[in-house]
Amino acid sequence: MTAPEALRRISSLYVSALNLPVPFADETSEDLAEAAPPPESEKDVAARAAELPLQFYWEVFDPIATPPEEPVAGSIPDDLCDIYRAVARGLVLFEEGNRGEALWEWAFHFRTHWGQHAAGALRTLHSYLSNEHPDGLSRVD
Repeated sequence: MTAPEALRRISSLYVSALNLPVPFADETSEDLAEAAPPPESEKDVAARAAELPLQFYWEVFDPIATPPEEPVAGSIPDDLCDIYRAVARGLVLFEEGNRGEALWEWAFHFRTHWGQHAAGALRTLHSYLSNEHPDGLSRVD
């Protein structure tokens, strides 16, 4: 996977998540514990993420905290795997006919978890491309 490809895919997914409806329930059924993507799929995501030209970056969890937090190391492969798990779990639910629960899964976990991973990866990939490969920020087809 290339950095421009990763940036475009994460950006597209992020925008799609912004357009999801607000979750309509605070709880989902107990049957959802079994709605998990196959582990080999996550291994594929991790392998593709390992191809990226950068792996780690510095971030703060809450950029609006006062006083400012200390930076911690972030990981693009970890970000991509967390995003994949959350989105794929919703896809499993959707394909099983649990459309409402799939929407809840996507929207709730976007707001509470994987949206932060996506934002960190987006900023990092954008910074990398703008500094190292500015042509990667323009689509040439």
